[in-house]
Amino acid sequence: MRGGCAVFTGFVGSGSFPSGRRGSRAGRPARHWPALAAAALLGVVAGCSGDSHKGHGPTSAETALKPVSSEVQEAVARVWPEAPKIWPGTVLKDRRIILGDGVGTRLISVDGVTNLSPSELRKRKIAIPRSGSSYASWDGHPAVVMNAADPSYRSDAAAARMSLSATLFAAATDELYHATQQRWQAWKKGGEMRGTEYPLAVTPRLYRAMLYNDLVAAYADPKQRNGRLAGAAYWRSMWQKEYAGEAKRAAATDIGEGAAGYFGAVATAMAMGAKQDDPREIRKRSQLRPMDRTLDAGQVTVDGESTALGSVAGLLLDERRKGWKREVTQGSTPVDLLLSGVTPVAEQPSDSLRQSIQDVLSKLNTDLIPRLNPLVASYRNTAHPLLLIPMSTAQGDLDAGGYYVSRDVPYAILARLNGTFRLSSGTIEAKEASVLAGMVGGHSYLIMPIDRDKSGVTANHVNLRGGAVTGSFQVSAHRAKGREELIAR
Repeated sequence: MRGGCAVFTGFVGSGSFPSGRRGSRAGRPARHWPALAAAALLGVVAGCSGDSHKGHGPTSAETALKPVSSEVQEAVARVWPEAPKIWPGTVLKDRRIILGDGVGTRLISVDGVTNLSPSELRKRKIAIPRSGSSYASWDGHPAVVMNAADPSYRSDAAAARMSLSATLFAAATDELYHATQQRWQAWKKGGEMRGTEYPLAVTPRLYRAMLYNDLVAAYADPKQRNGRLAGAAYWRSMWQKEYAGEAKRAAATDIGEGAAGYFGAVATAMAMGAKQDDPREIRKRSQLRPMDRTLDAGQVTVDGESTALGSVAGLLLDERRKGWKREVTQGSTPVDLLLSGVTPVAEQPSDSLRQSIQDVLSKLNTDLIPRLNPLVASYRNTAHPLLLIPMSTAQGDLDAGGYYVSRDVPYAILARLNGTFRLSSGTIEAKEASVLAGMVGGHSYLIMPIDRDKSGVTANHVNLRGGAVTGSFQVSAHRAKGREELIAR
C-alpha cells in the first residue's frame, strides 16, 4: 500500500475537497484506502474468521483475470441485490463492473460474467484506465471500469490481508455506494475542507485511535461494552475540545466515509457468507483488530480514521439504535449518534500506540515538508498567479498521497498527485506533484500557484516544463480578489 489516496473530481456539498467518487475516480490513503481501511482493521476475510467457508465469497489467492472476475461476480451476485437492506435507498443490483488487465476484459453483473472484445470497448468509447478505476455507462447501467493489473490493488490486498478479488469487489462497491450518497440531506448543510492538518501532529491522531480501539473492544465483548463506550466518549470529547477546528472539518468526512466504511464492512462480510440481518454472523466474519504497533500511514489520517470509526460505530448502532442510518443521511456522524448521552470516563492513553503514531507521522512529515512548504509559501505570495485546472478534464484515476489542510490556505492540499488532464488546447501531466484543490466560482479545480518567470506564461498560454507538472496549453486570464487567475482551456 502506497499510503496514498484517490482524488475525487466532484464535490460533496460546498466542501472544497475533491471527492472523486462523484466524477472520475481519484479516492484515498492507499489508492482505495477508505474502501479497504475497514477491511484491514475489521479483518473481514474468511481466513481471519477461523472459517474459510468455501464457496462463499472471493477467498482464493487467484490473480488471473478469469478466476478473479468469477470470484468478484460471486460476491456481486450475493451482495448487491441485498444493498437496500444494508443501507436503505441504495440500489446496486443494476450496476456493472468492467474489469481489464491489459490482455482481456470482462463485464461483471449480478447475472454473470461476459467477455468483452476490444471492438466492443472501442464502439462504446470505453478504455481501461492505466491505473485504478473510472466511470462509464454500459447499456444505460452505471459501471465502474477497473484495471485489475494495477499493482496498487495487489499491495492494498496484501496490506488488508484480503484476496485480489475481495479487494476489487470492495473497491468497486465503495465507488458505486458513494454515488448513492449524493441525495443525502447532509450535504445541503454545506461542508468544510477535507484533510488532516499539516504539519501532522500526534495528539489528535492518538485521541482518534484510542476512540477507535475502545469501540473495537465494545463491539467484541458486550460484557465490557458500557465501560468501553464511556472511554470512547472521553477520547471523543478530548478531540472535540482540543481540536475543535479539525472536528468541525471532519464532520462531512466522518459522515460520508464513515457510512461507506460500515457499508463496505457489512458487504464484505456478506460476501463471505454472512447474512445481513444476522449480527452474530456479521460479528463472526468481522473480527475487529485494534490499532497497535503495526500501523499503516493511512490509518492515522482523518480519511482513514473516518472509515474505520464509521465501520465499527455502525456495527454497534445496528444493535443499539433503530433509524440511525436516516439520521446519518441528515447530517449526524455514526460516532456522534453512538455516543450520544454516554457519560465520558477518563482513561490513560497507550504509550506504545502513541509511539507508533509518532514514528509514522515523523516519517510522513519528513516526506511532506520539502513537498508542501514550497507550495504553501508560493500560495501566500500573491504575486504568483493561480493556475486553475478543471477537475472535469481528469482522465481516469487521480492518485494522490493524501489530503491536508494548512492555516491561511483556503483549499485542500494534495501531495504526490499523479494524473492526466486532457484539455481542448493541450494535455497536462502531473507526476508526484503537490497542488491545491477546491471550488472557485462554483467549479472544482486543481490549483497551482506558479512563478511567471519560471513557467513560460504569456498572455493566453502556459508552457510548463521540467517540473512535477508539465504541459503546453491555453489559458483565460482574469483577476479575482486582487490576484491573477489563469484558467486552463
